[in-house]
Amino acid sequence: MKKTEPREIRIQPTPKVVALVIGLVLLLVFAGIFATTMIISIEVGHAVLLVDPLSGTTSDPILGPTYVVKAPWVTPIDVYVATDSFSDTIASFSSDQLEMEIQVLVRWSLNPNNLKELYQNYPNLNYKATAIESILAETMRLITKGFTALETIEFRDIVRNDIEQAIRQEINAELSLANALINFEFDLRNIGYPETYTASIEAKLVAEQGKIQAEFDRERILVLANATAQESIIKAEGIAQAAVIEANATREAIELVLQATGDEGNVTRIAELYLWVRTLQAIAPDIDIMIVGSEGTPVLIPAGTTTP
Repeated sequence: MKKTEPREIRIQPTPKVVALVIGLVLLLVFAGIFATTMIISIEVGHAVLLVDPLSGTTSDPILGPTYVVKAPWVTPIDVYVATDSFSDTIASFSSDQLEMEIQVLVRWSLNPNNLKELYQNYPNLNYKATAIESILAETMRLITKGFTALETIEFRDIVRNDIEQAIRQEINAELSLANALINFEFDLRNIGYPETYTASIEAKLVAEQGKIQAEFDRERILVLANATAQESIIKAEGIAQAAVIEANATREAIELVLQATGDEGNVTRIAELYLWVRTLQAIAPDIDIMIVGSEGTPVLIPAGTTTP
């Protein structure tokens, strides 16, 4: 028996099938193009402006999060409208011509209602470098010229407030920004001075501290000296008053002795004897008996001694 060879069966596609396949391929390609060019996603904090070059129109902003279907020839302009910021270091001069490096940071959000006008004024959305940076630099240099370098240190809060107020006014007055900036915040981060000036300020502060300390020491010495003087005066007054009191007491004692003796013709002698006795009592308080000899010499007998 002969073996039969397997025959290759070829199926010839009909024109309908070919057309159907081509149609499916085109549909897939069109779907891919549609998905990539006609459907766009808008994220949170962003807005999209649809610019139609055929009609020459720009749509109102569409806020995210959402999806938008557009024509393939329409260009979507994505704009970040949430809190944005710009920081810079700006060289400024004080009224005494000292150059300062001022670091600032500004923050803001964009008002969607004015976004279309902002885009028309700045098609490249470069309003930061074109408008905000320029306003910051010009305004800060104008304000700092009203203060000396030392005043920018002593009155830092006033300088900051003056700069912020002036910048707000200038931004609100800038027509090209179309009042699109809202929730504006200003932060004066640092004022940098030349090293030589900083060193001189530090030396001045040290000298002032030394002066204050010297003044304090002087006041302290004066207070102590005054206290010592007052103490001496009080002591002297006390001694004087005590002497007056003692003198008055002595006078009264002598008067009593004179009254007791009735010898008014020998006042001087009686007073001398009284004072003599008082003096001996002060010198020898332990003496209880005193005998005066014929020549007026006193003989002192201590307490507890018996005479023969």
